[in-house]
Amino acid sequence: MRWTSLGFLALAVACGGSIDDGLSGTGGQSGTGGAAGSGASSGSGGAAGAAGAGGTSTGGSAGVGGSGGTSTGGSAGYTLENVCQKTQPQGCEWAKACCTQSGFGYDQNGCVKNALGDCEQNVADVKAGKMKFDPTKIDTCLSAYKKLLTTCTIGINDFLASLDELKACGWAFEGKVPTGAGCSRDAECAPSSDPNVFVGCDDDSKKCTASKRLPLGANCAIGDNVADFCAPGLYCDAAWSPTPPYPGVCKTATPEGQKCNGFKPYNLECGAGFYCNKSTSLCTKAKAGGASCGETVECQSYECDFGKCKPVEPVVDQKTCTG
Repeated sequence: MRWTSLGFLALAVACGGSIDDGLSGTGGQSGTGGAAGSGASSGSGGAAGAAGAGGTSTGGSAGVGGSGGTSTGGSAGYTLENVCQKTQPQGCEWAKACCTQSGFGYDQNGCVKNALGDCEQNVADVKAGKMKFDPTKIDTCLSAYKKLLTTCTIGINDFLASLDELKACGWAFEGKVPTGAGCSRDAECAPSSDPNVFVGCDDDSKKCTASKRLPLGANCAIGDNVADFCAPGLYCDAAWSPTPPYPGVCKTATPEGQKCNGFKPYNLECGAGFYCNKSTSLCTKAKAGGASCGETVECQSYECDFGKCKPVEPVVDQKTCTG
């Protein structure tokens, strides 16, 4: 999984996959948290689809490819034979501006070659019976990717809002590796049918890891290797103690501009993308890169180094841009 990890205190979500993951399936991963400000993370879920083993399927928007077979269907006529060539060059075109403005440069041939490699691996896995393919999910996935790539750098709220759309990417190629088992890329991981559970290959443990989006009133925690996170509009009201993880309950976040407890250290009550301004005791939008900071929660990137907010990383990387 690549793109970038948007680490943040108590509620962090890792952006899944670069364009080379593209329709390989966008996955999530668990991350690290704690009082210093790296939060638990989750991504847009694993990979999934529907098909009959060894079968072939043909037909309009309902066409679904069999595991180990081929498929014709979807509004653009995606098949195992053409899906990579139809989708990956598009992704590179969408990434071009972001690559350039992020300083990575851009090489069309390198980007496409890199993107095709992972996509073609998925196709090979489908034909080998290791994955399933559902062409009807591809256009939804492409729409989600285009939105993020043309935005280039996204705040945590934007990413959280895109989780459900990105999960459709996983349904294009369905992995079969169960949660907890070893993996090398997101698309290999078997998805969850629960819309609030996001599955992907953890970058550190190299195991398929599930992260759950928690509702109001659910038990939550802040600490290393905490994967679950409170849903948008909520925050984890954790009880700080000497030893993490710090247990809490998901509560409704205080809206921007409203009063908050400016005396509480690492106060998360304003929710993801906002912080409690200690000078005004008002919930305030998190700061951009380069702004002065005293705590990680003050920064859009959730990284405060030497009194300055680090900028939010772009959703592309060097390999995505130039191969």
